[in-house]
Amino acid sequence: MLSRLLRVLMTITTMGLLGVALATPAQAEPSADVAAAGACYSGFVRKSLPRGGTGFDAGPYTTSTRCVDINVRNASVYPFKVCVIFVSVGSCNYWTSVPTGGAWRIAATNVRDNVKFYVRVVLAEYKYEPLVIDTAY
Repeated sequence: MLSRLLRVLMTITTMGLLGVALATPAQAEPSADVAAAGACYSGFVRKSLPRGGTGFDAGPYTTSTRCVDINVRNASVYPFKVCVIFVSVGSCNYWTSVPTGGAWRIAATNVRDNVKFYVRVVLAEYKYEPLVIDTAY
């Protein structure tokens, strides 16, 4: 019994001398991506359209250094689609589906800073509840 205990103690000592972690839980370091996303989303703008209608243009907004992309989130009960209209171009970039549930979606990627834009919101049916969209840029 003593020799077994002695072997266990020697193994633990040897592992410690070799720098092997024994029972230390791993600690996750916050990544730069998570911090950047938090800074981007913390500056979002909320736009609400009262009951009735099938869409609207939110903005004008000007891109900032906070976000690399233009992000949108649905804060209402109706799914909708969005596109970004850059003022200098004047037409939609591409359509992005934004379901209910509050997850952020990317409406435009790799945007430059200080660019004016609108977010066009369209949906098939919209009658009873306000349409609410959050935009982070």
